[in-house]
Amino acid sequence: MVNSIFLRAREVSHLQVLTKMTDNKTPLISIVIPVYNSEKTISKMVDQLVAELEQKYHLEIILVNDCSKDRSEEVCIDIYKRYRKIVRFFSLAKNVGEHNAVMAGLNQARGDYAVIMDDDFQNPVNEAVRLIESAIKSSFDVIYTFCEKSQRPLHRRLGSWFANKTADIVLKKPAGLYLSSFKIINRFTIDKIVKYNLPFTYIDGLILQTTGNIGKIRVQENKRMTGRSGYSLKKLFSLWLNMVFGFSALPPTTTAKLLTSRSKRQQFIIRKACETAPDYQDGQKDVQK
Repeated sequence: MVNSIFLRAREVSHLQVLTKMTDNKTPLISIVIPVYNSEKTISKMVDQLVAELEQKYHLEIILVNDCSKDRSEEVCIDIYKRYRKIVRFFSLAKNVGEHNAVMAGLNQARGDYAVIMDDDFQNPVNEAVRLIESAIKSSFDVIYTFCEKSQRPLHRRLGSWFANKTADIVLKKPAGLYLSSFKIINRFTIDKIVKYNLPFTYIDGLILQTTGNIGKIRVQENKRMTGRSGYSLKKLFSLWLNMVFGFSALPPTTTAKLLTSRSKRQQFIIRKACETAPDYQDGQKDVQK
């Protein structure tokens, strides 16, 4: 009974999206970007996103500053001031990692779809356009991306490979699916994910717990324009722990003791917010907290 209700809810959600399309209503696209030490790239990236997407869709770009050590916050506020009707900026009180920063963004997302992408141009803007088009034309709840040859640093590639192999076992991940950070999820999936209010957030684990209606497309990946990846071996190991001990499909007794031994912490705390009223019309008021 629970499964049938869950499936029916997903089908109704997709029908609502299809109704919007047939009524000639333009969907709202949320672009969620966790920002960390990207003062040299994030402004140009937002400029390109606006240029490519503003005329095609209702658009909001959600920037979540994960307590950067450079001038990313000042740059993001300047971006917000340039695009007050499109950009929404949130600054976290402390560094909580990519997945928690994404969760903070998804909690704010209003879109029919949310694209999750990095802040360093390794995910080209034209591929984001393809990803959105694929999601609108398909019935998938989530579409992941994959590339033939990754441009990530060696330790990041090895960490991703190991995490994906582990996910095959502990998350019952569909064979051949690569859990990329560059993906698009629909409103149904967003609404399910943001109900999670425990520490140790793992976005892909939440997705796999929510739906099996998942697609994938091949994309190109650029080399990082500047700086180094924020993912250290320590952070990759922490992410692996979150997956294994927080979202495992293995018997609960296998992980319960290790879970209770880990210190509890909050997902995220928003320290500052810059956004506009959500009516997409003239006369919007700024909201800064």
